[in-house]
This record gives sequence, structure tokens and C-alpha cells, in this order.
Amino acid sequence: MHSSTITPIVSAKARLLASAGHLFHEHGINATGIDLVVRNAGVAKASLYNNFANKEALVVAYLEQELDGWIGNAHALDNPLSPRRDRISALFEALARSVEVNTFYGCPFTNAVIELPECAAVRTVAQRYRAVVRAHLAILIGADTTSTAVSRLVLLYDAAITAAKVGRDAALVREASTMAQELVDAHNPEDSQQSR
Repeated sequence: MHSSTITPIVSAKARLLASAGHLFHEHGINATGIDLVVRNAGVAKASLYNNFANKEALVVAYLEQELDGWIGNAHALDNPLSPRRDRISALFEALARSVEVNTFYGCPFTNAVIELPECAAVRTVAQRYRAVVRAHLAILIGADTTSTAVSRLVLLYDAAITAAKVGRDAALVREASTMAQELVDAHNPEDSQQSR
């Protein structure tokens, strides 16, 4: 009896999305042509148009995949049994670590809106991402999404992402994390009393 390994079949669509994601991260959307995405994916050019109407549709699908990934990572990082400040800290620490290991290329949603400012579909996905981040931060600190505390946390998270992208500075990301934890303590003073 001989053994055989089963090789998973990766669809052309998945290969195209993986190729686009890699190239968009490294080179940007506008600098990445369709031919390069197709060649890097190892599929026929017809496969691209069988799965995506055009490059804009590919970008939107890539962003939707990034959003799903962000949600999955955010949930994986969160321990609902931890103090609120630690739950916030975990989100910022993941960002700081990605800077240190040189795997952070900036916020894909911000990058896409900057590169394709007139694309309504890209802006829609970016707005959905921002709503998801706001909702997640609200859950982490037990606040309403419209609260001032959540708005300030969103600003601190945006600032940390900018520091990571522009300055490649994990220390600044961690400084933003400290400020976020202080904000959480001020919003939930009973939590900070219990953790002492």
C-alpha cells in the first residue's frame, strides 16, 4: 500500500487575490499592473476576467479580504476575560510587532483611498473597515460606538498606524498604546482600581 498526499486545489480566484494582495502591499495599487498580477498568480489572463470585471473589482475583492483578515486577527488577539486596558494593548502591540518584523505596509484601506480617490466602491469598503474598527474598540472598552472615548481611541489607533507606516517606529506605536490604556482607565475607573 502506498501513501499519497493530497494537495489542496487553489482556485484561480484565490491565486489572483493572493498575488494582488502581495503586490499591492509591496508596490501599491497604481504601480501594479494586471499583467503582473496574472503572471505572479500563474494563471491565464482570461481567469482574471472570469473572476473580476476589471482591476477595480479586483481591488475591492482584495480590500474585502483584508477586512475579513483584520476582523479575524482582532478577534484572535482579544481575550474577553482580560482587563479592558490589556485588550486594547493587544491590538496596538500586534501593530508594533509587525513594524519590528517589517511586515507592515500601511493601512490597505487608507492606501487604496489615497491611490483611487474617485472610486466609490473602494471608499465604501474603507468606510466599512472604519466602522468595524470603531465597533471593535467600543466592545473592548464597553462603550457606545458614538462615545468620545471610542472616538479618541480611533484617533490613537490611526496615529499608531501612521507612525508605523511613515516612521517605521514601534516605540511610537507603543506610546500610542500607553495613551490608549490611560484613556481606557479614565473611562473605566473601576477596572483600574481592580487591577491594582
